[in-house]
Amino acid sequence: MLKIAVTGAPSTGKHQLACALERALKDAGRDAQVAVTNPSAPSGGAAGHTGHTGYGLTLLCGLESAEAARQAADQSIRSALAAAGIAYCVLHGSAPQRLAQALGAVHHLQPGPPRLREQQPQARSKAWVWVCDKCSDPACEHRLLSDLLAQRAAASA
Repeated sequence: MLKIAVTGAPSTGKHQLACALERALKDAGRDAQVAVTNPSAPSGGAAGHTGHTGYGLTLLCGLESAEAARQAADQSIRSALAAAGIAYCVLHGSAPQRLAQALGAVHHLQPGPPRLREQQPQARSKAWVWVCDKCSDPACEHRLLSDLLAQRAAASA
C-alpha cells in the first residue's frame, strides 16, 4: 500500500486535495492511504526528525498568493522536509489541476491500470505538462508560479 502525505501552508487546499485524491485512487482500484501532515522543523530532538515518516510520496500544495504569513509557513514546511531529506512534489493551480498533478505523481511512482489516467478531471485549459524531474527546483517552481499568475491576470483582464 502506498502511503501519501499531503502538506502545505494554511488555506492551500491540502484537505480538499487529500480527500479528492483518496477518492480518485479508490475509484481506480489503487491501494493507497492519503493523510494530511504538518511537518515541523526539528527542535532539540533527533536531527532530521519531522514527525513525517513512512510516506512513499509527499505532495506539497504550493502557494497561490504572496501573503507573508503563508510564505513563512510554506518555507518552514520546506525547511523541515529538506532537513529530513524528504523529497516532495509541489502542486500548483486550481483544485482539478492539483488533483491531476497528484495522480500523475502517483502514476509516476507506481504505474497502475490505465483507468487511473482516464478518471482525471478534464481541464478547460491546456493540459498540465511535466516540466522536469526536479519539481522542487526553485527556478522551475518560480517559473511555474509566474506562468500561473500571468494566466490568471490575463483571464481576469
